[in-house]
Amino acid sequence: MKEYELFAPVRDMFESMGYRVNAEVKDCDVTAVKGDELIITELKRSLSVNLLAQALDRQKTGANVYIAVPKPKRYSPKTFRDTLYVIKKLELGLIFVNLRDEFSYAEIILEPQEFKPVSTNYKKKKAIIREIDGRTIDTNTGGVHCRKIATAFTEKCINIACILKECGPSSPKELRALGADENCAAILRRNSYGWFDRLEKGIYALSEKGTSVNDDYPELCGYYTKRVLSYLPT
Repeated sequence: MKEYELFAPVRDMFESMGYRVNAEVKDCDVTAVKGDELIITELKRSLSVNLLAQALDRQKTGANVYIAVPKPKRYSPKTFRDTLYVIKKLELGLIFVNLRDEFSYAEIILEPQEFKPVSTNYKKKKAIIREIDGRTIDTNTGGVHCRKIATAFTEKCINIACILKECGPSSPKELRALGADENCAAILRRNSYGWFDRLEKGIYALSEKGTSVNDDYPELCGYYTKRVLSYLPT
């Protein structure tokens, strides 16, 4: 069993409750947002001191924090009583994921208590919310390691790449007119992924590396290509 197998049931549970769910946001496995409420869930294959410490660190953002693990095969409230007591004392929530071949689902065993940290890391919380707001469609999977993560910044670069692919060499002004980010000039100069080539002053094109963006991010490229085409005359 891999950690990422826990993600879909947890995502589906929160989405059914009306939350917007994202994966791998600023080191958080799963985030769920509804109104002003922020929930962070950490996924692990088993309960451990390290998992509890990680969850406690997430509490510093002022979010409600859950830990999600596979449901123990021989679980009973009586035998798990001491563990539940510790988790409750730490003011954390607990989610069990029932992994089955035919249907996997998540269930909340313990709701997090209202946590009032001595000092809230508002900067971290704002960074999490800003990252969530900067994403359009979430193609990441929580609990996956050593795989490319599509961040809000990645999406901005993909958007530019799709415009250049459809329209050819362009200036930042032309790119903005076709839906690119307002700061696309800085993104092009920075060229973090090596996807862009500067042909002359103020004119950019896709690099050879940039032509293969679709291989790594097919869903996002499909989304932004359709968006670009909507700007072009038919």
